[in-house]
Amino acid sequence: MPLSALLAVAALALSLLLAHPASAATPQAEANFRAGQQAVMRSDNVTARREFERACEGGHLSGCTMLATMVADGVGGPADRRRARQLFAKACVVNISWSAASEASACLMLGDMYAEGEGGPQKPARAAYLYARACDIGDGEACDALAMMMMQEDLIPLNTDEMLLIIAGRTCLTNEFDYCEELYEIGAVDYALASAYRVALQTFKEAHRLPAGTPLSRKKAMLTEACDGGVARACARAAWEWKHGFQNMPVDPQRALDLYLRACVLGDGAGCDEVGDALRSGSAITKNVADAADAYSLACQVAYPPGCRSLAGMHRRGDITADLPLARALERFVCDSGWGCVAYADMLIKGVGGAPDLARARQVLRAECDDKDFSSNACDVLAGLS
Repeated sequence: MPLSALLAVAALALSLLLAHPASAATPQAEANFRAGQQAVMRSDNVTARREFERACEGGHLSGCTMLATMVADGVGGPADRRRARQLFAKACVVNISWSAASEASACLMLGDMYAEGEGGPQKPARAAYLYARACDIGDGEACDALAMMMMQEDLIPLNTDEMLLIIAGRTCLTNEFDYCEELYEIGAVDYALASAYRVALQTFKEAHRLPAGTPLSRKKAMLTEACDGGVARACARAAWEWKHGFQNMPVDPQRALDLYLRACVLGDGAGCDEVGDALRSGSAITKNVADAADAYSLACQVAYPPGCRSLAGMHRRGDITADLPLARALERFVCDSGWGCVAYADMLIKGVGGAPDLARARQVLRAECDDKDFSSNACDVLAGLS
């Protein structure tokens, strides 16, 4: 077994030593996770793997991340890349509220597996999406990986230059890469912001470690503080709170939109997508279809599939200048990123934006139909082609 694999497991266990358990984890799962960490520190990897397995079964996301890392590299037992990929997916909880309870490290490593085709098919678009989600909650390595993906001309079917500097700049606030010095020289990154950004990241994480029953006003205040420090996901999460309102807190659509806009400016795809929705519907802002398309474009540039899909729909319907080939390319990216293939298949079947391709349509529909974790009408559409 490579020494590098053992060191990677030990380093990850140490980094998670003070991690707060996910809210869904049972007390026993937390105990198993701590026992696994202790076993790693004394180099008892067989015991560690067993304890992390139990922690993961109990809903402990960090336990799943540790187990996946050991399973991927064959530490404490046989290597199984396919299972590791499944475990990383379990730990990388990607949802609309996207909190620090999600495992950024799991999303990063799962992205690496999709990018390299380890444990299953190679899916660069899915990797970009996962890198973006880990980047959103402060993982500098994920931001760097996303930036590299954004520079691939054949991946995201848009010019990504507008958002690339933002993502690369965010990388350099927490990590040092070769290009950071050049970004500092052109003023794209300010060294003075780095320490404040790291403090803001910590505040964001602490906001999601607040015990149950903490007044929502306290959480909102911490999220706003983190947003002021430049954490894009904190702005988007605070906006979500103001948009929906909980614990008798008031709903404030205008304040929510202002925060979503700040999130978008900082490079958060979900924030840009929300701004696009508001501009398209005229909710809390004057309706402007052209500006909505621009906002969706920004979301898509940072590999946020809903933004790509909304932009594709506008081009296909003619809400803005019709561009059917671009709409098809955008739907292909959405499909490849794991966000649904029915719309893309429809364009392939009907020959919209390009030549008909029934074989490809059947292929993507079959893959989606066979995915038991994804709910869509792909099976019905596929049956209609028989």
